[in-house]
Amino acid sequence: KMVMQLVLLELFEMRCMQTDPNWSNFLYDESTRRLMLIDFGATRFYTKKFMDNYLKIIIAATKNDRDTVHRLSVEMGFLTGYESQAMEVAHVDAVMILGEVFSIEGEFEFGKQQTTKKIANLVPVMVAHRLCPPPEEVYSLHRKLSGVFLLCYKLNAKFACKPMFNEIV
Repeated sequence: KMVMQLVLLELFEMRCMQTDPNWSNFLYDESTRRLMLIDFGATRFYTKKFMDNYLKIIIAATKNDRDTVHRLSVEMGFLTGYESQAMEVAHVDAVMILGEVFSIEGEFEFGKQQTTKKIANLVPVMVAHRLCPPPEEVYSLHRKLSGVFLLCYKLNAKFACKPMFNEIV
C-alpha cells in the first residue's frame, strides 16, 4: 500500500519521481513504519502542465469517460488525431485498463489482476497503427508504474487504491 501512496505522491504532488523500479531501491524501516527510496540517479522531474493533464486522463479513465481520454491524449501528444479507429480504440482501451486500479470499489487484488495481460493484447494494434511516439516523459513514468504493479503482484497485495487516488485528486 505504501508503495502506491509513494508513487502517487511523487507524481501528482512533487512531480518528481525516482524512476528506477528496482525493488532494492525501496527500503522499509520497520521501527518507524516508513518506506524510503534510495538511488536517485534515475530521478525525473515533470512539468506541472504535463502532470495536471496526465491526472485529468486518469480521472477520466476512472469515470469511464472515453471521449475525454481521447481528447486529452491528442492534446498531450499520445495521439495525433489522425490515427486509425483501431489505434484510437486500442489507446483509449489501454488508458481505461490502467484507470481500473483507481476506480474499483474496495480492494484491488494485484495478485489476480489482468492489467498486464490486457495491455499486452493491445500492443500489436498499437505497434502496427501508431503514428507518433508517446510524449517522452511517459517512458520513465510508465516504467516506474509497471514496476510498482509488478512489485504489488509479487507480494500478492490487496488494498483499496481508489481512496488513495481520490485523496491525491
